Amino acid sequence: MVEISPKELVKSLFQLKELPRTPFVPWVSSFAAQLEQVTVEEMLNDPGLLSSSLLDAQQLFGYDAVAMVFDPALEAEACGCELKWSDEKLPRVLSHPLEDGVGQDIFDIQDIGKRGRVPIVLEALKRTNIVRGKQIALFGVITGPLSLAKHLRGESLGDDLDHGSEEAAKIVAGAAGICLKLARKYCEAGVDAIVISDEMLGRVDANVYRILAGPLKSIWNVAKFYGVRSLLLTTECGAEKVEPILDLQAEGAALGSRVDGRQAWEAALKRNCCYGTSVDPANLPAEGALSSSRERGHFLTTDWEVPFETDVNAMHRLMAEINRSIAS
Repeated sequence: MVEISPKELVKSLFQLKELPRTPFVPWVSSFAAQLEQVTVEEMLNDPGLLSSSLLDAQQLFGYDAVAMVFDPALEAEACGCELKWSDEKLPRVLSHPLEDGVGQDIFDIQDIGKRGRVPIVLEALKRTNIVRGKQIALFGVITGPLSLAKHLRGESLGDDLDHGSEEAAKIVAGAAGICLKLARKYCEAGVDAIVISDEMLGRVDANVYRILAGPLKSIWNVAKFYGVRSLLLTTECGAEKVEPILDLQAEGAALGSRVDGRQAWEAALKRNCCYGTSVDPANLPAEGALSSSRERGHFLTTDWEVPFETDVNAMHRLMAEINRSIAS
């Protein structure tokens, strides 16, 4: 078998080349805090600890990309939302500054790199890139426009969008502008891919996607300017939304465990897009089930973030099964 670094493997994945093995890209964040025996809050507030925790987790299991960083509250905090912290979970958004539909100037952020904990993430990314950037792929994870807009607007956002609210659409557009600014920062810092991680994407009516097409295209264009790849990530996506999401033209997608991975992969290939099939460390596929997954444009991932409480041995067993499929 041809030896290939994780970084080169991920590069070949996006180029839709034949692969010597299937890449594995789990969304590890709070799980890294468990491994390091620190609280999630401690890890996410210290750039050195964040970088070392994520790198230690990658080295322990040997997967192919590090997510910098899977934290859906990061952008909301930078926009003024209050957070609730937990020792074993990612922070939760408590306040919604645009709940009353006022204060659109909240999006007038001149330098996102100086807001909230974004400087911590950028510094952690810089350190990670110096230490392992030549060997492993680094994915800059950004909370998508719909989920960020929900943090800012509140629980009513989904219904507002489904009913064609112009005000809700403006909030989504403003949120997309924040995503674009952060994407540029990540690209400048040297990530290999920009991931738009949007939990709401799989839940809203597909008609809502029309207001996302333009803003997402701007993010993809910035990424291409820097030679960086793009990927859309969501969960709880229904089969009827697979093709509309793929038509948003990211270079990769992972849509969760409810989707038929084979059909989604075939639909993605028709659009010159790679696709990630979800695997669950706590619910391993049948022995040998992964052996047929070594195909161009296909990678393995997890359905959303790997939880803090995940059994370390379960993760080792998953990696063993993946490695077994490589050898077969």
